[in-house]
Amino acid sequence: MEPCGPRSADEEAAAADLISKLPSDVLVSILERLHLRDAVRAGALSSRWRCLPKQLPRLSLDIDDFLPRGQGHFFDDRDTGEDDEGDDVAAADDVLSEAGDKMVRVATALLASRSPAPANAADAHVIATLAMKFHLRRQSCYMSLGRLVDHAVASGKVRAAELTITTKSRTVSWSEDEDREARRALLRGYGRRFRNLFDACPAAFGALKQLTIESVKLGKHDFPNILDTCTRLEKLYLFSCVPGPGGLWQVRHERLTDIRISLCGIHGVSLEWVPRLKQFAFQGWFSMTHQLLSFSHVPCLTTVTLSHDNGHLEETLKLSRIMANTAVKDIRLNFRGNNIWVQPESSRRLIDLFRNLTNLKIRNVHHKCGLSWTMFLLQSAPHLQELYIKLTDHECGVVKKNVPWEVPIGFKHYTLARITILGFYSNEETVVTYIRHLLQAAINLEEIDMRENETYCEICGHMEPKAGSRFPRTDEDKETFRKRITTNGRSAIFKICIRS
Repeated sequence: MEPCGPRSADEEAAAADLISKLPSDVLVSILERLHLRDAVRAGALSSRWRCLPKQLPRLSLDIDDFLPRGQGHFFDDRDTGEDDEGDDVAAADDVLSEAGDKMVRVATALLASRSPAPANAADAHVIATLAMKFHLRRQSCYMSLGRLVDHAVASGKVRAAELTITTKSRTVSWSEDEDREARRALLRGYGRRFRNLFDACPAAFGALKQLTIESVKLGKHDFPNILDTCTRLEKLYLFSCVPGPGGLWQVRHERLTDIRISLCGIHGVSLEWVPRLKQFAFQGWFSMTHQLLSFSHVPCLTTVTLSHDNGHLEETLKLSRIMANTAVKDIRLNFRGNNIWVQPESSRRLIDLFRNLTNLKIRNVHHKCGLSWTMFLLQSAPHLQELYIKLTDHECGVVKKNVPWEVPIGFKHYTLARITILGFYSNEETVVTYIRHLLQAAINLEEIDMRENETYCEICGHMEPKAGSRFPRTDEDKETFRKRITTNGRSAIFKICIRS
């Protein structure tokens, strides 16, 4: 029997030598799972490992990795959105600038170590994907990074790119009236910098598979120019990007599979021809006009996520109108603890659109809005298999209104197998009554999973309170709750899991 104690230094060296004897493609696969910094350091282990980092098919550089650790978030309070030359002088000696300069040097060295791929060399060590995240701050930094990517693509060192273009100014989150003009000026400045970068790096943007843009004012032609230039784009994520005049974005793109638009304040999105689109997410719109959202040719669309804080508005939208020409499998609705912005409809209007719907997520439903209205979605989705609903009691925002809906007597659902309820209401009877309705309808239910909620409010950022003594935590309370929600001995048919 071999000894079980710690191995000697010679044994450790022998084990390491065994790893080094593995084929190069296996070792490269191991390095791919490390952070880029650690993968490069591994190249210093021995002559056997020295060339391996140069064979990594994916390089990922993130500006956040070059900032000091353990010192919280860094913001740029001196950036005013004015000309870059002034910003370069004013911000040349701060932490953000030092991080940007380091990233430029590292990117330059990494790309210099790669040779352009010969035209007939299919196994050349080109970079399959070069991913970068950087700030639109200091022309000498962001433009240098953009041109590095552009040259690497044009020279054949890089096949495809992913860019995350963001900002570090605290001003972007200001909401007070006196700060709005400063915010607009800053976003306009970021917009100019983005256009300069876009115009200077056509090869880089032409090779993009994924593009993320945060806190930039997009001009009238910027959005269509992105779609026209980035012909290989598969994923497009836009966050807090103020639209140009009109505020209606029309999308025609052959390769896009994933689009996320969040807090951009646009009037609407028209997905006219996106044949490969699989996932679409839309959060925070300007108003609920008839142009808010339309799908024309999206044959592969499977998942739609809609999230909105209705605030003081009393407008609602009809899913039968905005979901026309779709047959999705997964719908996710987030009401962010405020009023319900979906108008309940009869099943005959939705049943064809929801014919493939198997997963439904409803998030942040306030207790004052009620729960019975959600049953119209079950009535319209005959093949639904999983229902997830998150409840909130948190008092934040405007006065909430109850949404009435009469559940038809004798309604049955034959495919719903799993129900997940996250959170609880201080009014326990509301939850009990709702679950009873679900159990009466879902005759083939297999499991109901209840979990206590303790998360941050998506509106104000405060910790949402626990349900106090209402949520069943002890074994005795859990058993009592099970008996309250079940009737006719059905508890023996399906599993009830309560997690506190």
